[in-house]
Amino acid sequence: MNVINRRLIAAVFTLTSACSSATFAFEHAREQNNGASNGKFSGELRLGYISAKNENSTSVQGSAIGGALTYNSAHWHGISANGTLYATQQLFNNDNHAFFASDGDSYAILGQAYLQANVAATDIKVGRFGFDSPHADRDDIRMVPNTFSGILLTNTAFTDTTVYLAHLDKWAGVDSDTPEDFTDLNSRDGLNVLGVVYQGFDNVALQSWYYNANNLASFLYVDAIFEMNDFSFGAQYAKQADSVDGFNAADGNVYGLKASYSVNNFTFSSAYNQVSGTVVNGFGGDPFFTSAADHTIADVTDQKAFALGIEYTGIDNLTLKLLNVAFDQGEDEIDVFISYDLGNDMLIDFIYHHLHDDGDIVFARLNVGF
Repeated sequence: MNVINRRLIAAVFTLTSACSSATFAFEHAREQNNGASNGKFSGELRLGYISAKNENSTSVQGSAIGGALTYNSAHWHGISANGTLYATQQLFNNDNHAFFASDGDSYAILGQAYLQANVAATDIKVGRFGFDSPHADRDDIRMVPNTFSGILLTNTAFTDTTVYLAHLDKWAGVDSDTPEDFTDLNSRDGLNVLGVVYQGFDNVALQSWYYNANNLASFLYVDAIFEMNDFSFGAQYAKQADSVDGFNAADGNVYGLKASYSVNNFTFSSAYNQVSGTVVNGFGGDPFFTSAADHTIADVTDQKAFALGIEYTGIDNLTLKLLNVAFDQGEDEIDVFISYDLGNDMLIDFIYHHLHDDGDIVFARLNVGF
């Protein structure tokens, strides 16, 4: 049996083991349904390839097969149990660690395992779960996304308003130092989050978020997006303030504007960000209007960036996009995106990043849902 077949069989075995583990982990919750309808399994198979060439033209590559297996139990008096096991298995090489554990090996992780309850207009999650917000999100750009542990409350009691309240104490996944393990987020202090999203105005979406990382920094993020027919306009503001003497990685303000116009299957877009001081992206989040696929305005004092993009959707199931981001300091970036929907929950994504003197990155991924 050749090496490729052995690795494919290993990956299938990993996903099969995931199925068995998830079944065992949530069997007790299913029994408590007391005759209610059974829960449901779903999942996604992924094939990924990445190649990165640095400024010295040295190239490292990685390829993997893996995916996710999710179980959602039936509801019992408004309570359900849910979980997702993620796996990534080396195929041809693992010189590029973007798909793998901190030591470069394949791994599997129970990335989601939470109880969910509904009380009136409030949903409560406790355990490990996915979460998306400007400065803490899944950032699902490789094989295994970020997930967090803690508690999340989502309330819709106010008309056209959703309020989020969370305490996140651990995380794992693509942006953490040890993707294969849940480790402390901000040491033992964790991250407190308050978010308000309002959609009560026609064609306008407003959101405001506040994050407090005790003994580290606080983050404020606000944006407004207006859409009318083929035109859109957005404005954003962010403020970050460190709370530790000598720590100045997050101490600055961000101002941003963006606009787009669509005509005849083309969408033309532009964006601008200006930083006063220094800011960071956060815990997986990357909310700034000019963020490219790799480079952002983070971690550079008084950075400015201007982005121009064009997108074409005139061919069925195919999306083509070109983005150029010019940074006031550091290397500019050109990104080429190709996405093709094969139908039946099958999607191919290809991205080429030209980072000028910082090198180049080629990324491709096939997603198959089931």
